[in-house]
Amino acid sequence: MLKGAIIGFGKIAQSSHIKAFFSDELKNKAEITSVVEPVKENRKEGEKKFPSLKFYASTSELFSNEKIDFIDITAPPKFHASLIKEGIKNNVNILCEKPFTLTLDEAEETYKLLKEGSVVFMPCHQYRYSPTWKNFKTFLSENDPASKSLLQFNIFRMQADPGGTAFQPEWRTDKSLSGGGVLADSGVHYLYLLNWMCGKPLSVTAKTFTLNHTEYSVEDTAVVFLEFEKAFAGITLTWGADRRVNTARAVSNKGSLSYDGSTQLRKYFNGQEEIIAVPDASDKSHYFSLYISLINDFVNTIQNKESSSVDGEDFSKSKLTAVQEALTSIRLLQKCYESAQSKKTIFFADE
Repeated sequence: MLKGAIIGFGKIAQSSHIKAFFSDELKNKAEITSVVEPVKENRKEGEKKFPSLKFYASTSELFSNEKIDFIDITAPPKFHASLIKEGIKNNVNILCEKPFTLTLDEAEETYKLLKEGSVVFMPCHQYRYSPTWKNFKTFLSENDPASKSLLQFNIFRMQADPGGTAFQPEWRTDKSLSGGGVLADSGVHYLYLLNWMCGKPLSVTAKTFTLNHTEYSVEDTAVVFLEFEKAFAGITLTWGADRRVNTARAVSNKGSLSYDGSTQLRKYFNGQEEIIAVPDASDKSHYFSLYISLINDFVNTIQNKESSSVDGEDFSKSKLTAVQEALTSIRLLQKCYESAQSKKTIFFADE
């Protein structure tokens, strides 16, 4: 049984991470024994809700008092790089929420440390476990490799999701803590998904702006167009919509795959139609199951580094698979912001 600690006991930690560890699939493989939460009010609330867990005010207290196998970082992005460094220093394996780090400089430095170290690292890129996006990846793999596909993702929200703790509930709209607005928050999910589905990125053109929430100091809306080796892709994200919904569509010379925000995909391929049942991608409760799959792979990787896999990809081929994915997601995110600021297309070959 692996023992771990959650660092930062906010909304995502309580709504998804801790619930996943308590699930039937994981409860006999790994357990959370302790929590680091610097805000006193949050610690006291956590102790009441989870009396079996030990709560600490700092990571130094945690490592002085507990013998653990891993840490699960769910603090805001500003703190990710320093917490990962502490994990490496204390030789514990690391699960970390997205985005990987606040800046690209931090990401590159942290990547080097993880590359040189021996700990298992995994970013919380849980969307790749979704049946919806697995079907999109399969659709792309079925198409003619000599021609590109076209993808479009639409992510509509009414506002930035508020945090559930006494620590700055509106931290997502504070760039110093989050790294950006809707593009850094929701957008990074689709950047790593596209990299996973479509191969090497070639260029990006992006526009960020305020649609409705003038009270935010960060963008509430972003439109991004990327070219990859296998596809052209557009992403539209907003916190200024009238309702919460996700839609997506992929088009190729052999057919199309569309998701209308409900619980089904509609696939046309080689002249035949197929309806595929999937969970509602915008339903927060669905995220819980994705975290179970993610954490299960993380645990398997720790227990048997030579033969475990993530979504069928053999980790023994490269211990850097996960951290490379995390670094690439931050590189893509920075290029989006560079394009929006310069009002130009950014070409990756120019680096």
